[in-house]
Amino acid sequence: MTEGRALQPIHFITINYHCSEFIIGLIEDTIASGEPDLSFIVVNNSPQDIGVKDWLSSTPHRQRVTLIEAGGNLGFGSGCNLGLRHVWQSDRQAVAWLLNPDARLDEGAIAYVRQCLRDDDRIAMLGTRIRDPRGDVWFSHGSFNRWSGQLGHRFPGDDCRPLPVRTWPTRWISGCSMIFRLGALRDCPQFDPRYFLDYEDADISERHHRLGYRLRVTQAVLVEHQVSAITRRAPRAKYQHATFSKLYFLHRHATPLALLLNLLYYAVRPLSFCLSDPERARGRWWGLGDYLRWCWWRLLRRPEPPHPRTSFTVSS
Repeated sequence: MTEGRALQPIHFITINYHCSEFIIGLIEDTIASGEPDLSFIVVNNSPQDIGVKDWLSSTPHRQRVTLIEAGGNLGFGSGCNLGLRHVWQSDRQAVAWLLNPDARLDEGAIAYVRQCLRDDDRIAMLGTRIRDPRGDVWFSHGSFNRWSGQLGHRFPGDDCRPLPVRTWPTRWISGCSMIFRLGALRDCPQFDPRYFLDYEDADISERHHRLGYRLRVTQAVLVEHQVSAITRRAPRAKYQHATFSKLYFLHRHATPLALLLNLLYYAVRPLSFCLSDPERARGRWWGLGDYLRWCWWRLLRRPEPPHPRTSFTVSS
């Protein structure tokens, strides 16, 4: 492997939805690592939030940051698609690393990822183990059971101790920290735009898994994630999108039995907390309704209805 390959450019892609303070901190912390050949692409899903734009006008890092205006809230996957297409068109041998605004890289994370890609040039998609602010493992590797519809992302015995191997097989990769080696892919990776929020990462992973691509996850914990730091601002919308997305994912990739079990679960389970947590219950039922509406339009062979683009309310 040549040294030029070892220093393969890395383009970080992150989505801004009223979280400029997170993104500015993420960029400054990452560039301060001193790693060469790094750049950032910020897709702005909130045109009213000009914090990143104002910061770019004065920061010495502005040459390493590209701001893409989405024109509205496209959701996570569709926003990432803009960034992925930008990198694909400019450098198809580069590495595209999707990173949540509320995530932070550990010291040495970039060097570790580059070493993983050097060690195994068959890797097409690479994830990282992720911990929450308490130090607990939040994502270690993904599993998917087509018969039950269960997706796992952490397992008994998970901890933050380093293991002797650098990477491990995974069925899906968390979109909080998802790495594409573009040179290993035949086409530009794109998220399904039907997913507005949640499960788009499992979907794109499952599609690439079925195409025979190699998916791995680092055994070192490289990222800290402030879980739901942004989406907790609107719990009803969060649960609505998560419910629709889970059912849509199962519709595409699981067995009819798994889909039926989950339909029953989302119809009945909210009854147990409709008084204690009405926003959560309402969100679950609304998401179920969105999915059934989508199925009805599909059955009638009509153009799909627009997916509800519920914005997250941002408190001042």
